[in-house]
Amino acid sequence: MKNKPLRIKPGDTIGIINPSFKNPQDSLNRYQNMISEIEKRGYKIKFGKSFFAEEGYLAGSDSLRKQDIIDMFLDDEVDAIICMRGGYGASRIVDEIDYEVIKKHPKIFCGFSDITVFLNAFYRQAYMPTIHGLVGIYIGNSKVDEFSTNDFWNFLEQKTLGKVLKNPNDDAKTLIGGVCKGELVGGNLSLLATLAGSEYEADFTDKIVFIEEVTEEPYQIDRYLSSLKVNKCLEKAKGFVFGYFTDCNKSESRQGTQDVIDVIKDYVLSLGKPTIYNFACGHSFPFVTLPIGIEVELDAYKKTITITEEFYKDE
Repeated sequence: MKNKPLRIKPGDTIGIINPSFKNPQDSLNRYQNMISEIEKRGYKIKFGKSFFAEEGYLAGSDSLRKQDIIDMFLDDEVDAIICMRGGYGASRIVDEIDYEVIKKHPKIFCGFSDITVFLNAFYRQAYMPTIHGLVGIYIGNSKVDEFSTNDFWNFLEQKTLGKVLKNPNDDAKTLIGGVCKGELVGGNLSLLATLAGSEYEADFTDKIVFIEEVTEEPYQIDRYLSSLKVNKCLEKAKGFVFGYFTDCNKSESRQGTQDVIDVIKDYVLSLGKPTIYNFACGHSFPFVTLPIGIEVELDAYKKTITITEEFYKDE
């Protein structure tokens, strides 16, 4: 049985942690809009130790960041956990997490980018579904559109069964038509490739796999997909959802070589599985919030993802 979290409601407390990159020193002032947005919606905030910590480019030592995650799950005052940012650092501690604590204290856990590591490991190791959604730096941020903000909060506060996820501008594209069902896993491509073959990887077996990336050239995308291929991950999936590949254009020195879409086609067309591209999720906006570890139906003809299993535990 899955260890599903409860929805949140006004009056609850949201814990904010940094399991990867550090915040700037003036973070409380710089992110006042985030604080105001959360409080305006009726929630209290509790900052983890990692929010203020620094060690090189990381938000404190591996030990501190690891313990901060566990402390948030153990803290009865905290009802949901949102990661402040991605960057790098999650893969350094994913093998040191006490997953029994997460199993016994399931809570909303949300983030993306480097947080891909935890989103999939928490589901695989603790059987707790997670949320591929906005990180703290985007909450209350003027650069974030109204759709993305509303979709984020609606996912955290409302039941999800039957929710249809699609691009608000209807600009996703079908690469391979078809309809399939399976649990949704995935996230940032470089992190999926980094953990491929380990016990903390996102298991693609009979899954619908979401993949996005940022600031990587097509040849680097090729490298990551080849890692998934040789680990026999891609062939196990039921279908694919490729999100944004933000700033992943080829450099001047590589003009005349493949684009990202050409590379993706090289790896997925021969598999013949339902596949869509340019789904609105990743390092650009609008941003559709996705459930990790929950059964969905991918309709590659309609370019929609329908949630067919309730994300939240009955109250």
